[in-house]
Amino acid sequence: MSYTLSANEENIVRLVRTRGLISRADLSRETGLSKPIVSNIVSKLINEGAIVEKEIGMSSEKGGKKPILLSFASTYKYIVGVDVGGNKLIAILTDLDGNIINKVRKVTKGIKSKNALIEIIFQGIEEVITVDKAMILGVGIGVPGTTDIKTGFVYYMPAFELSDIPLGEIVSSHFGIPVMISNDVTVNALGELSKGSARNIKDLCLIAIGTGTGAGLILNGSIYSGSHNMAGEIGYMITDWNRENKSRNRTFGNYESWFSGNGLEIKVKEKLGLNLTTKEIFDNLDKSRDIKEIFLQGCEHLALGIANIITLLDPQMIIITGGVGYNQYDMILRYLMPFLEVIVPPEILRNISFSRGELGDLGVSVGGVSLIHDNYFLKM
Repeated sequence: MSYTLSANEENIVRLVRTRGLISRADLSRETGLSKPIVSNIVSKLINEGAIVEKEIGMSSEKGGKKPILLSFASTYKYIVGVDVGGNKLIAILTDLDGNIINKVRKVTKGIKSKNALIEIIFQGIEEVITVDKAMILGVGIGVPGTTDIKTGFVYYMPAFELSDIPLGEIVSSHFGIPVMISNDVTVNALGELSKGSARNIKDLCLIAIGTGTGAGLILNGSIYSGSHNMAGEIGYMITDWNRENKSRNRTFGNYESWFSGNGLEIKVKEKLGLNLTTKEIFDNLDKSRDIKEIFLQGCEHLALGIANIITLLDPQMIIITGGVGYNQYDMILRYLMPFLEVIVPPEILRNISFSRGELGDLGVSVGGVSLIHDNYFLKM
């Protein structure tokens, strides 16, 4: 249920938006609401600016007055979406159709204090808002860590080594605007569902491979974040207990130590004594047998984790994105699939589609917009 619309208002706005142009009479017929009720709701929505009278329609075969057609006003309200990443912050301002009006990018690398992080989030939001704040429906924020989506509390963000921040309350109080906060990969999955490669997909798992590795789940068309909003922390999965570091690492998990930007860089340094960036590792796959061996070992572990997800959840789609996943998607899939074909029974695997995240580095900020849209305005 929307926080801002009644059930009848939701039905009418959804119909007007979906149909493009529709008359009051057609709204009455399609919703089953009486004409007076429809007329009152439409008048209210017109006064608020959510609906506009756009065109004169065709009169019926019997003649009579031509109906005025109604259209949805996407600029009735605006939404801010924010991606708080370990290296950068991206804030976007969109209308209610998700059209990007403004975008701001900030550097977050090296931030280690709560005050510095909060200040740069404030700056990003302040700079991206180019309309009256009264027009802002809300701010949706994705952060790289564990959160409570109901309260906006952030438990821990490994990238910043920061914990226990009531970020939702802080941002909401500062701007006087509703704020929702969730894990960045979960928010990214919502972005791909609404505006990316997962449109019309009900069950999906998005795997973000960047500095670390995490997952976002959409089940039956809605975010699945678990009982405590911590589902998808696949970086802590175990794929070979005999070869794992059995003392828990607070920053990174065992699974992502096998395949992530940070994990691959560390293994290349430890085993080969080379200080290579993730991009350099990929660039040298076909030039160095030793680098390729480390990479293939990582792909095997990546495949084991994905196989576990597939056999447990049976999703329609696996999306691979993140700084490494998006940019190296073709190379990863090329070496990943042979492992999956060995691990997962063919009758299961052939029904799963794989896709690169369509939104790239805008996935989290677009997902933040969707988070606010679905909860404060209308779930499409």
